[in-house]
Amino acid sequence: MIKCKLLPLVVLVLTCIGAHAQTSDFDSYLKEGVRLYDNGDYTSALEQYKKALLIDSTSSVANYEMASTYFAIKEYQKAIDFADKVIKQNTINSEQAFILKGSALDVLGNSAEAVNVYKTGQIVFPNSYLLYYNLALTLFNTKGNPKEIEQDLQLALNIKPTHASSHLLLAYLMTNQNKRVQALLAIYNFLLIEPKTSRSIKALQLLDYQLKKGVKKDGDKNINITLALGDKDDEFSPAELMLSMLEASKNLDENKNKTAQELFISNTQAFFSVLSETTKDKITSWWKFYTGFFNDLQKNKMDETFCNYIRQSQGDDAINTWLKKNTDKIDALLKWSEDYRAK
Repeated sequence: MIKCKLLPLVVLVLTCIGAHAQTSDFDSYLKEGVRLYDNGDYTSALEQYKKALLIDSTSSVANYEMASTYFAIKEYQKAIDFADKVIKQNTINSEQAFILKGSALDVLGNSAEAVNVYKTGQIVFPNSYLLYYNLALTLFNTKGNPKEIEQDLQLALNIKPTHASSHLLLAYLMTNQNKRVQALLAIYNFLLIEPKTSRSIKALQLLDYQLKKGVKKDGDKNINITLALGDKDDEFSPAELMLSMLEASKNLDENKNKTAQELFISNTQAFFSVLSETTKDKITSWWKFYTGFFNDLQKNKMDETFCNYIRQSQGDDAINTWLKKNTDKIDALLKWSEDYRAK
């Protein structure tokens, strides 16, 4: 009687021990795979993930890591196959699997299918800013509908206002459509979030290009101003005109002794002021998302700090010196910006 009772207990204990050992091995393989992946040893990482899948073939984490690693070594079809396994499981990892699958399809030239994947993912994960951004990026690269691209980017930014890539893509989209003011607003926001990277250098060049656009000096005294012909009811027309006038004013005698950065600060302040003065009865997303932000930034007297902070990638000694001496103002600006976007 005693032996009959003890035998199932022993089997149960051994089973529990074996299950615990397998779980421990699974976690170890997964952890080692991630370490190898981070070190760029993708082949060895795959071997670890395969060992993990032998223990639990349904693991969404392991399957996603396989998909991600195959994407890294440019075996895109295998990446898609493993991403599909994760998508079918409808777990927390499925969101990233939709993004990875869409990206792989895009690289393979199947942009239309990638668009469908992103849109399907948005139904399942309506609050995924990356799904909206990646959809916009694919449409932008394939010359899709600008209105649809703009809408997707604004949706992404409504979910995550600090997503630098969405601001930057929106700037390029507006530049392509010759929408100067909107392009500037997006660039200003991008540079506040990402002021000193390789992308910042190009963004700063685009910012300066937009500020100088349409103004040409002809001789010592003549300044030619060319304005883009847009909708006469365009809400940004007053700001568009002001930008050209501000650029032309750099050649006035009163401004000749000012540094380039001093002129940039004063012109940016004037630009923000014009925007705030023409916001009455404006209900578009551009006014609500961008103009209100810069209006409040100026009211809080942070515009000078902002102008210095966003030009870090320029490598100007005077700007760098100012930044080092005013770390308290920079901290206040970043804190204010974070709190503003969190509202």
